[in-house]
Amino acid sequence: MNRERIMGLNLTNSITTDLMKIMGYKTLYPPQKLALEKDLENGKSLLIASPTASGKTFVALDAIINSLSRGENRRAVYTAPLRSIASQKYKEFKKIEEMGYKVRLSIGDYEAGPPRADVLITTYERLDSIIRNSPDILKQIGCIVIDEVHYVDDEKRGPILETLISKILYKSPDLQVVALSATVPNADEIAKWLNADLVYSSWRPVPLYEGVYKDGIIEFSDNKKKEIDIISKEPSIDLAIDASNNKGQSLIFAQSRKRVVQLAKKASSYHQYYSYDKILAKKYAKKIISTGGPKSLRDELAQLILNGVSYHHAGLSNEQRSIVEEAFANNAVSVIVATPTLAAGVNLPARRVIVDEYYRYERGYRSPIKVSEYKQLAGRAGRPGLDPYGEAIIVAKKSDSSEELIQVYINGSLEKLESKLSGLRGLRHSVLGAIASGISNDEDSIINLHKKTLYYMQRGEKTISRLLNTAIKQLIDWGLIQEDNNKLFSTNLGYVTSKTYIDPESIPILKRILGKVKKFNETIILYIISSMPDINPFIVSKSEEDKIMDRVLEDAPELVDIVEWMGPEEIEVIKTMFVLKDWINEVPEDKITENYNIGPGDIASLIDNAKWIARSLGEILEVIGIPNDVVAQFKLMEKRIESGIKPELFELISIPEIGRVRARRLYNSGYKSLADLATANPKDLLKINGIGPSIVSKILEYFNRNDESKEYKRNDEEGLDSFI
Repeated sequence: MNRERIMGLNLTNSITTDLMKIMGYKTLYPPQKLALEKDLENGKSLLIASPTASGKTFVALDAIINSLSRGENRRAVYTAPLRSIASQKYKEFKKIEEMGYKVRLSIGDYEAGPPRADVLITTYERLDSIIRNSPDILKQIGCIVIDEVHYVDDEKRGPILETLISKILYKSPDLQVVALSATVPNADEIAKWLNADLVYSSWRPVPLYEGVYKDGIIEFSDNKKKEIDIISKEPSIDLAIDASNNKGQSLIFAQSRKRVVQLAKKASSYHQYYSYDKILAKKYAKKIISTGGPKSLRDELAQLILNGVSYHHAGLSNEQRSIVEEAFANNAVSVIVATPTLAAGVNLPARRVIVDEYYRYERGYRSPIKVSEYKQLAGRAGRPGLDPYGEAIIVAKKSDSSEELIQVYINGSLEKLESKLSGLRGLRHSVLGAIASGISNDEDSIINLHKKTLYYMQRGEKTISRLLNTAIKQLIDWGLIQEDNNKLFSTNLGYVTSKTYIDPESIPILKRILGKVKKFNETIILYIISSMPDINPFIVSKSEEDKIMDRVLEDAPELVDIVEWMGPEEIEVIKTMFVLKDWINEVPEDKITENYNIGPGDIASLIDNAKWIARSLGEILEVIGIPNDVVAQFKLMEKRIESGIKPELFELISIPEIGRVRARRLYNSGYKSLADLATANPKDLLKINGIGPSIVSKILEYFNRNDESKEYKRNDEEGLDSFI
């Protein structure tokens, strides 16, 4: 679809013009023209600070294609903080394959080399691991686009992003860096750090009106007021109903999953007030039913979608979140209630953004969200080409006045982006990676590398030198690097730790636990995996603590003398270990989510991390000199974690569409191997619960019984009709 723009084409070259045709552009937005004026097409590094939906993706693509056109053997890279953003951009960037360029997505294995492609789309961590394991790739890259550069201020991803950028600036000072963000208050400082020109614009394609709702009245920041009909007892739902009456969709943001689910269920009770495509809603409800994971969750989510509502949080699987997003984009859903991860993860705008909560609770403490967090949420208001305007409405608590909230959040100043390298974790990771990859080989080059960090710019050389000296000393003490004649080099252990990309602090933690282990078994191995710093352990409620301790004494007494009982963090590690233990022993996913109060998305995230850690520890244990049979146990555990099965099912899950549940049913019915299935009677297979005609067809096809397979092939219409 052609998009109308308000600026002319007089500044564009033929490459930019060709890109505009492919992307459906006629003219350019003001921020895009400003980027061209700053010499984007000729390789100038830029920081683009402009609102959501103001055309930053086009600027990124234009920089990439112009860079690729300037020389032989050039590559370009786009990197983002989240896999969901990278995956979405991959779909958008695929359009440039019409111009003859190969685009690849790489967000997985940290040890794999870079895919062969002209344009590589990655996460920050994946790009950092690629540079670490293949440092010469920087010589091949002409342009790097860094999306959501404000993540440099993020406690978790900030240190990775900052040290990644420092490597790029240190090793390839002439490389074009194009950084993008909607919220950069200290933009001049960030541009100076990146050695980039600043392109700043407050222009939006859709006007944004911000206000506060209290006692039935929206008070906008421009002093206009609007009265809202009070239909429910929930202000956020009343605001969503009002938006739908005006043919607008709503995103409601709440801080906790519990509140998100609760609000979505309440909102669905008012489905008669929502304007949405009910026929399409049935289609997406059916898609949800056909996904994996707990049946109770799928049924609940499908029913909500039939009522024009959905919730969205990290507890849902990637597939379920994608279906919800697509349903909303196609107006099959009128209201999504979400945690703030939706605003961070994907581009999904709505007519009205409703901020239901502006406080968050963490470990019993209440704190207000930042102004920048509110602005990220508000930026999702208004769909270009569909909405005449966007609205961001804060729902005031009884104790807060509308005037206060307008002053603090709507008219308030954004917090300055600050380096998060003050902790040693990020610096240790960076120093080990630099030494193991050959980027640095002594203290002077380590310091010069880190002079390219934002931390150095904001805090000075004295502070960062002190931290770097501490990091180097720790890495030496842990046996990861050595010093000889004032030169630093990695040990074998350090090299493997760097290559696998796990946190260097994993090594002393691993050695401490190994020193206490008398005999390795399933529980001990899972406890070691769950103890690693790269695993995000599950929070334990007060009511869970006693149950977990009882289970330790009953099912895992060997942990009593191994665990350092220092505080609640250890209970969280043990809870995480028990989730993994249940998973690999084929406890149904419904039971796991119910027993531990987690979602299928949480399980998927844990599995993803745990199999990476298991594989990495297997390699590290070989270097440490642990016996081969123990190393083999870790490698076996990686496979069990990936599939969620006991070892006897490995053969059966090699068949497409046969996962942990169907494999167990086949095994229990006497089909214990591929040889058993190769000659199976299809009619006998149909008698097994969960093995329908389409699955029988897949099994027959796997064994090249193609004529029989065709007889059983049909679309699986299971579930929705009876569900409705």
